[in-house]
Amino acid sequence: MPVLPIGDQSVDQAMDALRAGSPIVIPTPSPMAYTITGTDAAAVNAAKGRPAGQPAGLSVTDIEVVAPYLDLAEGVLPMARWLGESEMVSLLVPVRPGGPGWLSPAISGGMLFFSSTPWLAGIDKIIAEFGHLYMSSANLTGGRPATTAAEAQEALGGRLMVLDGDPQRDASRPHGSTTMVRISSNGDLAVARSGINNLLFGDDLTGYATDLATRWRACPEAE
Repeated sequence: MPVLPIGDQSVDQAMDALRAGSPIVIPTPSPMAYTITGTDAAAVNAAKGRPAGQPAGLSVTDIEVVAPYLDLAEGVLPMARWLGESEMVSLLVPVRPGGPGWLSPAISGGMLFFSSTPWLAGIDKIIAEFGHLYMSSANLTGGRPATTAAEAQEALGGRLMVLDGDPQRDASRPHGSTTMVRISSNGDLAVARSGINNLLFGDDLTGYATDLATRWRACPEAE
């Protein structure tokens, strides 16, 4: 499958592929890696060479898409929005029972794994069209996250369409998979998976979580 520059025609092709059930590879804003994206979690998992039923991440056009199903105390949702949109971390958040079936592939142990990170210009209409899509890093299981379109195509053996967002990304920065931050029902934060977002904190994951909480309390949205 080709590597295509981002444009109206290629984005339309990508949406056609998604509607047909085929995953595609998209760029995410720096410093995150390329991701496999699809309408079917099992197909995303298969593209990575992992079990079809393994939980996959969920990308949403806005946190309000999943807000009704999150088990969060009053006032915690704005912090979750800030973490996803401004800090661009992935979130692991408790969910209430009885949510819609499309949430199930992204739930493990009563926690929903999702991202509300803004999409790059030119491909943002994809998530706007679908509302939610399943996602995982664009590499085979155990492989290194792809940080360029060429790396993504090579890692996946050229089997998926790749949208090339390299011109919109900062090649001078280190890139990698997102940090996953766990939010408790009452708003306590912890790092569930180390990633590129906590790079400056190294192994001090508690320090990074504390820094996030401190900076959130200083935000106007927290008042």
